[in-house]
Amino acid sequence: MEIKRKDILVCGFALFAIFFGAGNLIFPPYLGVLSGDRWFTAAAGFLTSDPVMPILGVIVTAKLGGRAVDLGKRVGYTFSIIVAAISILIIGPFFAVPRTGATTHEIFVIPNFPAIPPVVTSVVFFGLSLYLVLNPGKVLDYIGQFLTPALLVILAVIVAVAIANPPGTMITTDTPKLFAMSFKEGYQTMDALGASLMSGIVLTDLIRRGYHDKETQFKASWQIGVVAFICLALVYGSLTYVGATVSSFYTPDTERTVILIGMVEKLLGSVGRTLLGLGVALACLTTSVGLTSTCGNFFEDVSNGKLPYKKVVVVATTVAFIISLVGVDGIINIAVPVLTAVFPVVIFLILASIFDEKIKHNLFFTGGVIGALAVSLVEAINLFSVMQGGSALQDLADKIYALPLGQIGLEWFVPALICAIIGGLIGKYAKVGGTREDVYRLEAIRDEQRAKEAAAIEK
Repeated sequence: MEIKRKDILVCGFALFAIFFGAGNLIFPPYLGVLSGDRWFTAAAGFLTSDPVMPILGVIVTAKLGGRAVDLGKRVGYTFSIIVAAISILIIGPFFAVPRTGATTHEIFVIPNFPAIPPVVTSVVFFGLSLYLVLNPGKVLDYIGQFLTPALLVILAVIVAVAIANPPGTMITTDTPKLFAMSFKEGYQTMDALGASLMSGIVLTDLIRRGYHDKETQFKASWQIGVVAFICLALVYGSLTYVGATVSSFYTPDTERTVILIGMVEKLLGSVGRTLLGLGVALACLTTSVGLTSTCGNFFEDVSNGKLPYKKVVVVATTVAFIISLVGVDGIINIAVPVLTAVFPVVIFLILASIFDEKIKHNLFFTGGVIGALAVSLVEAINLFSVMQGGSALQDLADKIYALPLGQIGLEWFVPALICAIIGGLIGKYAKVGGTREDVYRLEAIRDEQRAKEAAAIEK
């Protein structure tokens, strides 16, 4: 079947809209303030982390089968479920969803209704979110149709004004390892963790449009990913530049939401600030509903109904409500060590899976995961300790940061690659760990069994 350009553009813009979470808007301006006249380096680091990794994740997962559990299946079926579950919890009730409520309070409620406490905002926000999760309707579709374009128009005006009439002079900075710092700031968007889920959405839409051949689906997914990447890169890169134009007004210690609000107010005044705040609040609501629903569907599916959708979303919403009360920067600080531990494993799986057909022995993937996790856990423990005023594993962490590629935030890559090669050699010569063919054969058997069970239920 011939790939239609219109389908690529429509699906590409849809994928962009899915990844374009309102909560992500707070990170590029902060990097602009942090980097000043070196904003391009900061933007490059951030964009390498997001959208490069998430879009690669979508394309790779589409190639592997398009399901959330496909990314880690070469390590093992149980492992793949664990990785998918951890990712869902992170982008769901633990970090991303709580941040939507906290962001709504700090960007929309505080500037317009300063007397309202965070708990009231969160009660209303998550109460409405839970109602929509349990009673899905057309309201979110209508909001989504107009919201993303409206936000993009506001952002385009912000960028145009900043270029035509910069509010301030970009400061000169000498921040060490700026690229690596910006790369890891991209972890906070958490988009790469949701890439495998987004791949399933893309493939479902392609099938609905008549693309049934797997090779055609992969080609179309790649093109869709390019469209989404360009859109995301333009938005994030532009916002980093705008943040740099207000770098003389703020410091890296300023809260990220304060920078975004102040930046917009300096460029568009109080009306622009209010419009952006309202748009961000509505976008955060749709994100909360979407991610909470995804969480409920995932756990109901992997548990074969033992964890019912309604119970999962009620618990997830309750957890998100509680965590939201610590505020945006508080959530970010809690997330830092967790994301530091998890992201290298996910990135390794994405990169290694590009060559899935070329890698015969599964222990290559297992070894790489072990190598990446060994490094990332040390970094995570050290970061958590430092945030508490300690210095646990500091000497080892310093040695890790000095490893090759440490300047760009990939200090875990070489250890992961070495362990992967060792694992592959063990698999080849010791004949253990199984091969790619074993994985896909077992997968076919499981799919056949599920199909029989589904048919039996229908009867």
